[in-house]
Amino acid sequence: MSIRRLNYTNRKRIRQTDCQINLEEEEGGLSRFRADIRLDDYELPPNALVFVEAYRQTSWMRFRFGTVGQIRPWDEPRLIDFSSSEGVLFRVRVTSQFAPRGVLLAEADRIRPRRADREDEDREPLLPARPVENLGAQIYKVDFQYEPILLINKDVGDWQGLTQDRTFQALALPVVLREILTRILHIEKYTELDDEVDWKSKWLRLATLLPGVTDPPLEGEGDRIDDWIDDAVASFSRKFKIMERFSHYWTGERET
Repeated sequence: MSIRRLNYTNRKRIRQTDCQINLEEEEGGLSRFRADIRLDDYELPPNALVFVEAYRQTSWMRFRFGTVGQIRPWDEPRLIDFSSSEGVLFRVRVTSQFAPRGVLLAEADRIRPRRADREDEDREPLLPARPVENLGAQIYKVDFQYEPILLINKDVGDWQGLTQDRTFQALALPVVLREILTRILHIEKYTELDDEVDWKSKWLRLATLLPGVTDPPLEGEGDRIDDWIDDAVASFSRKFKIMERFSHYWTGERET
């Protein structure tokens, strides 16, 4: 299969509210989806091609969805290349059909699907979790390929139960928060708070909403980063009573 490079110059950002993906579970653990895509406000050529892409780590599928003037699925919208739909994200891309062919005209990325079988579907987790088979002796790991995902060793058995366990949360969540903030500020060198789509901005806003936590250090204030991360993790631990949760487990006391 040939790989066509896309030209990202002057592409338009499509609002995620105009690209709703609805997941439906099928027998055998597979999923299919419906895409409600609205492009009337973007002044795109009616003959431009519309694609929906599903991705998670190294797995990726592309589905043709007609043209801007006639949006409809041309391919069967089933996630056959994914063992489960946990942690799958979507993007919508619009590309030119004629010369210069393949120019990326508009895009919406990191779209979280809605699930018909789950209540309160509008509250998608900031840190989704999913089981994997290749963690060896590790219980969990944070993956950053697209945005933070908490990978849980499939050998633990009830991996969903583990993520809800208060003792596991007490031990893991402060460490995970520290790792994510360190990644954002030290490696990505990112400090923006106002991007509604970028995962890094969402995590920084979460930290600044913690009691006593200021805005993150700006460029040129690198010597303050570690102290700021310490403050955020400490405030998170106080707010969610992390030490108290662990103490109940360690002493055998029942939580009230």
